[in-house]
Amino acid sequence: MHPELLHIGNFTMPTYGAAYSFSVMLGITLSYLRAQKEGINEMRYLQAMFLAMLGMIFISKGMHIATHWSYYMDHPSQIFNLRKGHIFYGGYIGAILVPGLFLKIVKEPILPIIDLPATYMPLGLAIHRSFGCLMAGCCFGKPTDLPWGIVFPPDAPASEMYGAVPVHPSQLYEALLALAIFAALLYWRKYKRKVAGEIITLQVALYAVGRFALEFWRGDVKRGFYGPFSTSQWVSVAMLAIAAALTVYIVRERNKLAG
Repeated sequence: MHPELLHIGNFTMPTYGAAYSFSVMLGITLSYLRAQKEGINEMRYLQAMFLAMLGMIFISKGMHIATHWSYYMDHPSQIFNLRKGHIFYGGYIGAILVPGLFLKIVKEPILPIIDLPATYMPLGLAIHRSFGCLMAGCCFGKPTDLPWGIVFPPDAPASEMYGAVPVHPSQLYEALLALAIFAALLYWRKYKRKVAGEIITLQVALYAVGRFALEFWRGDVKRGFYGPFSTSQWVSVAMLAIAAALTVYIVRERNKLAG
């Protein structure tokens, strides 16, 4: 663990925050360069990305409040603390939903613009999980006797919950999943893509399946459970259903091109 990237006087830069910010800006920059090449309206793209960042911040915070309601009732001032208390899936949904609604209102095609950051989001996620979550000690896994299990320091959340025992490096599991998805999206964009919307659909589907499976190795049980599954697993099921609906639309559009 290395939770603080920089500490000078009273100023502290958390490693998590730095990694998260860098991953977001990297994705926006790479997709902006792609937007220029593909002739996308640059102003609309930048507006959509600004709203995506707002969606990430506020909806990720909102999901954390919803899944940790008793904590916020005891600490109501923390509702307005945007520096911590976020859930990735909330930010993920916010980054799609908020700019999508904006593009719908201004009558701009949604899928061509959403496809751009969707291509590079997994790369940012890999950076975020590896250098943000792992260094902060959050999103840790369950105890394991596998040789690649990691032991966190005594003051880390994993050690406070399980003691000084090896746990699954679930942060790195998700980073590897994200890199695999990124490679698949680059391949699909270059060799298989026919219509707008294919990239975001493939990304959502792959991540939903992968995240559902990875949740079985997660050990931070405070993130919330409903019945047999975690909050993130239920969200994964919903996201997969959305991806299935988008797939029907994409197949129809492909058939139109072929016909």
